[in-house]
Amino acid sequence: MTALQANHGAIVNMHTMYRKNLYDAATYPHDIIKKSTNAKLGKKIVKGKWIDHKMYTVTLEERKTCTDECEHLLDCFGNNMPFAHRFKANTALTQKMDIELNTLDRKHPMGYVVRLHILGDFFSVKYVQWWGKQLENRPNLKIYGYTRNHITSKYGKIKAIAKEIQKIRIKYPDRFKVRFSNLPSDNLSANSEHVSKQGFTCPQQTGKTANCGTCGACWTSTKPVIFLDH
Repeated sequence: MTALQANHGAIVNMHTMYRKNLYDAATYPHDIIKKSTNAKLGKKIVKGKWIDHKMYTVTLEERKTCTDECEHLLDCFGNNMPFAHRFKANTALTQKMDIELNTLDRKHPMGYVVRLHILGDFFSVKYVQWWGKQLENRPNLKIYGYTRNHITSKYGKIKAIAKEIQKIRIKYPDRFKVRFSNLPSDNLSANSEHVSKQGFTCPQQTGKTANCGTCGACWTSTKPVIFLDH
């Protein structure tokens, strides 16, 4: 994984390295919520309570929507994803996704899953609440993902985002499976191996399963997941 120096412009200014692939939803001609084409993620869930649900993804701008407390600030996955389309965090983003979710509701009456976020993170309390409203209005929708917003953050804004995420996890325990990254004290967390050894190691990373869709442990287990360092 490519690691940047602390004085790199993308670190200093907290934005993606690949500004040419950063888009505004207001003028973007394609879907924001995309069908999964990621081999590690899989296209469809094939086991468990979300079986036969198609997988969709949302990708925001790394670092810009993240906290500088992230352990992978320098060696973010996005450093090696020059072709990924990232989207700006603005009102147009949720407006366009609302329209796309209407289409997915009609297309998948038995349910579908949105993976938040391939890159980026929950960037405001209002944005978290927006997803909570989608869960309220769309019973077919399931969400899973990871966030580095912690209630232990030194930033008030980040703490507030984390508290809102906790509220939605409690309200929709079977449909909102967002794990806190590198927070071992939380049972529904996802931790780098150098941070914690407690929990189960990602089966996909160890070759025990092909992808997330053939596994499902991240949204079915109540134990922390351990990710091998990249």
